[in-house]
Amino acid sequence: MKILLSLCIIWIVAITHLSGQVPTIDQIKPEPVIVNTGFSFKLHSVVLNEDRTIMIALPEDYSKNTKKYPVLYMLDAQWNFNHTAQNLNWISNPKYGIIPQMIVVGIHTGENRERDLTPTQNIENKSGGGADKLFKFIKEELIPFIDKNYRTYNHNVLGGVSLSGLFVMHAFITEPQLFNSYLALSPSMWWDNGIMLDKTKESLLKNPSLHNRIYLAMSNEGRQMGVDSLARILEKYSPKELIWKYDKYPEEIHETVNYKGLWNGMKFLFADWHYPLVDFGTKEHIFSSHDSDTLEIITHKNINLSKDLLDSYTGLYLDSYNRILSIERVDDILLLSNDHLPTITLYSESKNRFYINDLSTQNELFLKGFSIQLEFINSDSLIVTANGKIDCTAKKIMSSKLVKLSDDILKRYEGNYSPSEQSSNFHITKEGNSLKLSEESPLGYLYPVGENKFFVFLKGSGYELEFINDGSNNITKMNVSKDGKTLLQAKKIN
Repeated sequence: MKILLSLCIIWIVAITHLSGQVPTIDQIKPEPVIVNTGFSFKLHSVVLNEDRTIMIALPEDYSKNTKKYPVLYMLDAQWNFNHTAQNLNWISNPKYGIIPQMIVVGIHTGENRERDLTPTQNIENKSGGGADKLFKFIKEELIPFIDKNYRTYNHNVLGGVSLSGLFVMHAFITEPQLFNSYLALSPSMWWDNGIMLDKTKESLLKNPSLHNRIYLAMSNEGRQMGVDSLARILEKYSPKELIWKYDKYPEEIHETVNYKGLWNGMKFLFADWHYPLVDFGTKEHIFSSHDSDTLEIITHKNINLSKDLLDSYTGLYLDSYNRILSIERVDDILLLSNDHLPTITLYSESKNRFYINDLSTQNELFLKGFSIQLEFINSDSLIVTANGKIDCTAKKIMSSKLVKLSDDILKRYEGNYSPSEQSSNFHITKEGNSLKLSEESPLGYLYPVGENKFFVFLKGSGYELEFINDGSNNITKMNVSKDGKTLLQAKKIN
C-alpha cells in the first residue's frame, strides 16, 4: 500500500513539473499564415464612372507555359473570391482531370451591391436598378481587359450568389452568348415581385436556338426565393440545346450554399469539356480573333513534298493540353484529326511547315481571322501557332500508321474484360468511329494499328492492346503489352 501511495505521489509531482514546461502562446510569438489566392487591383470604369476592385487568380503553372484558359467571372468577390479560387485549384488539378484549369476573375461589389446587381429599382428605398450598367462594364471593359492581358479562351462562365445570382440570370436574358455557362446559386428571383421570372420566360420563348449551360442551386430557403418557379419555367420553355440542372441542398443555409453549389456546379458546367484547336467557335457564332483588325494578310504558296517525307511526320502526338493529335497521310496530303475535332487538311508551304487554309478554319473550326500553322521539328515534335503566337506544342508518342476499321469489326471488341491480376474489370465501348477503354472511369481511346491491334496512351505511357479470338471470330481475351513485353491478360466475360 505504501509503495502504491509513493508511486501516486511521484506521478502527481511529475505531471505538475511537466505542465510547468508547457509554453504560453506569448512565448511562442506566432506569425500570421499568409494564403495567396491571387491579387487585386483597381480598374477604372468609364461606364460606371468609378474605380472597381478586380481580383484575379491564375492557374499555378500559368507562367510556365503558353496555354490558354477558360475564365470564370465571379461576382461578390469580397466574399466569393478566396474560396472559389482555392476550390477550383483543387478540382482543376490536371492529375484528376475533373474540370479544366481556369482563370478566376472576381468582381467586387462592395457598398453599392444592391444598386449594381438588381435589374429594377426598389420602389420603397429607391435603390437598385443598375444591373444594365454593370453588365455593360463587364462586356465592354472588363472582358476585353482580361482577354488583352491574359491568355484566355473564348469560353467564359458567369457566377453569383443571392443578388449576384439574380444578376447572373439578368445577364443570361440580356445577351445569352456573352457567356457560355451560367452559375446561379440561390438567386434572388423574388426581387421586384419576381419580375425576372417573367423576363426569363419571355427570353426563352424568343430564343429557341440557345445552347448554353445553366446551373441552379438553392439551400433550405423555401419557395420565397423564387428558384423553384425559375426551374419550372426552364423545364417548360427551355430549348433542346439549353442544358441546365437544378440542385437543392436542404441541409445548407443561404450563406453556405455557395460552397457545395460551386463545387457541383462547375463540374456540371464543364462536363464533356474538350480543348479546341486554337479557340472556341460555333457554326451559329463564328469567333473572330482579337488580332483580326491588325493581322497582316498572309499569302501561302503550296509546294509538293515526297511521300517519304510526309510519312515521317505521321503518327500520334501528345500536346501540351494532353490531347492526342493524329497526323496521317492520304495520297499527297497530311490530315490532322482528334477524337473531338473535325479532320483538317494540312497544306505544305515548306519542307516542315504546313498551314490550314482560311476556308477550313472558318467552315470546320468556326474561327475567323486566325492564321494557323504547324511546324514539325526533327520529325518527332510539333509546334502549332495562331497569328504568330504559340498555341501548343506536341511530342510524337507513336509512329505506326493508323488503319481504318469498319463498325462491324469495332463492335466485336466491345464488352467487359476481367484481368487476371487486378479486381476491377476493363470496359471497351464504341463511341462514334472509335473504341474507348474504361475502368471505373474513362481511361482513353484506342487507336487501331491493325485489325486486332490498338495503341492506347495512359498516365504518360503508351501501351499496345491485342485482341485474341478463338478461331471462330469470337473474341476471348485482350493482351496488354509495352515495348513488346506482355504486362497482363484480360479474359472477355461478356
